Amino acid sequence: MKVVTSGIDYIDATLGGGIVKDSSLLVIYDSISSGWALPFKIINQQIRRDALGIVINYNLPLPKLLLRAKSAGLDIEKEGKRGNLFVIDAFGSKYGSQSSEEYVYTIGGFNPETYIPKLEQIYRDIFRKTNREKVVDFVFSLDGMAFELGESRSIKLIKRLLSNPIINGRHLFSISLISIDRVSKEFLSWNIEFSDYVIEFSGKKHEHGIYEEMYIIKSPLSQFESRGYRYDPKQQGIMPLVAQKGRETTL
Repeated sequence: MKVVTSGIDYIDATLGGGIVKDSSLLVIYDSISSGWALPFKIINQQIRRDALGIVINYNLPLPKLLLRAKSAGLDIEKEGKRGNLFVIDAFGSKYGSQSSEEYVYTIGGFNPETYIPKLEQIYRDIFRKTNREKVVDFVFSLDGMAFELGESRSIKLIKRLLSNPIINGRHLFSISLISIDRVSKEFLSWNIEFSDYVIEFSGKKHEHGIYEEMYIIKSPLSQFESRGYRYDPKQQGIMPLVAQKGRETTL
């Protein structure tokens, strides 16, 4: 297996050494967690390493997506205009807020029978514009897809996408994001099954505000150990959670 870097050292270390080429990473977060920002940070780091970023947006109007990404360190507009990133704007396609920017693509309709051919054509168009062999895809987000298509249809669609040679042909790796508060346990379980790596973020309230816990649930690498960490999104640091007096706390 060829292992590549996520671009973030502490993520590589917790996953057992990095991310296997052509594999998939699922990031789970809850409503008070900032774990949603990690995929944007990874895409930003991969672009710095000459990868092409592709964001499939199901969740937000494009201006709000740009703002959300920028708050996590990824300037979609700047990187898009430089040819480093493309947005497949499913949200804008559905709700009529289409962009004229060349780096933004739209998909006509959400019919599961025609969705994959339309997505394939967009990928062909993108690949004609670039000779880069390293592509990192980011689905923002699986719960947004499930809202538009329904969970059962989304599961069937994801299965078809997983084996699609055109869409997966140049993958370095792919990232998916899912809110645990917006989907059923069954849908979440299926996506954990589909994914090679799984990271879960959980926001915790206390008297001084909110802190984050990060759990590394799944990795195919032999050096991987399933562990929990205290996560500091502002300082970009982690500390192991350890058992003390029969319960988990932080050092």
